[in-house]
Amino acid sequence: MATTPKKIHGFDRVALVLQGGGARGAYHLGAYKALEEAGYTPDIICGISIGALSACVLAGNPPGERIKKLEQFWNEITWPDMAEKVPMPLTDQLKKFHNQMSALQAVMFGQPNFFTPWFPPPQMQPKGTSQATSYYDTSKMKDTLQRLSNFDYFNKEHKTRLITGATKIKTGELVFFDSGEMELTPDHVLASGSLPPGFPGARIDGDLYWDGGALSNSPIEGIFRIKPAANTLIFMIDLFDGASPDPKDLDEVSWVSSGLMFASRTSHNIKQEHAKHNMRKAISHLLKNIPDNLKNDPVVKEIKEDASDVNYHFVHIIYESPKTDTNDSGHEFSRLSVKERAEHGYEDMQAALKQADWLKPHASHIGSKIHTYKNSRTKK
Repeated sequence: MATTPKKIHGFDRVALVLQGGGARGAYHLGAYKALEEAGYTPDIICGISIGALSACVLAGNPPGERIKKLEQFWNEITWPDMAEKVPMPLTDQLKKFHNQMSALQAVMFGQPNFFTPWFPPPQMQPKGTSQATSYYDTSKMKDTLQRLSNFDYFNKEHKTRLITGATKIKTGELVFFDSGEMELTPDHVLASGSLPPGFPGARIDGDLYWDGGALSNSPIEGIFRIKPAANTLIFMIDLFDGASPDPKDLDEVSWVSSGLMFASRTSHNIKQEHAKHNMRKAISHLLKNIPDNLKNDPVVKEIKEDASDVNYHFVHIIYESPKTDTNDSGHEFSRLSVKERAEHGYEDMQAALKQADWLKPHASHIGSKIHTYKNSRTKK
């Protein structure tokens, strides 16, 4: 597997973790563009929900072509937007109205090359069918992924490692599909984005899977499953900001609650993995300094299994939405908003890369560090 040159960052590999968030995922496009331009081309791309779709397109193309293909992806799944042709910038009030109408359009008509409403609606469909358990048909997305992503690139050539996360309904657990361990198909990617009740679940080997975001919207666990472990720089792109001012009406209550729902688990997961790995590094540090007469102690031999000298640095990029975003931003796919979100992703990643705190020296017994970046924008 190709790796980013060590002279840039000193790590053995670079991982990119893309969170779910529907149309907000256009932010991934700009963030990745800044990342590749700076020379941090990821060896591993892991995603959930819309993040899995973006990850599939990126991992299925060689560096240098990925940005073009991901731009094509977002262009193909959005309707032509009259607001793009307006000769002057829209006021915040007009932009918010435009975004609300765009979200309504998605609900009523779906999105091209992505999803379309079932007709008749699910309440009138035969029980037990995909049509009866969802509002939209996502079969067009399978064709879109096959056109824009070369599955052989990560399945057979192993140029990049693709990992997607999905919820297995039979067991209620988060399952990872890893091209380093199995051959992935469009169904493995769609399973990660099968958010109920909007989208139908995906069946793989007879089992039903839903969107991985039902359990964890940021699939960071997928990175720690990879064996053998190696010094890894992890860029984690968060589409939701858990920090918000006090809501003043029901509209703001809905906005804040959705942000908390998806962002809190991300923060918890990072802190948990961070603490566990630092403990492993600390154990390794202690084992190197214990007296010889204790090295064969049964307890010491047992804890050796938990020791690790590997370093993980988390670069946590949090998207703070502009005030013109609506509560329906997850299905607000206007090209105007897609362009704006991509620009924000580019700006935010560039700002983080300029600081590059992960390049600074740290104590030898520290195996994990978290570097969080949020480019402040006016909140709702």
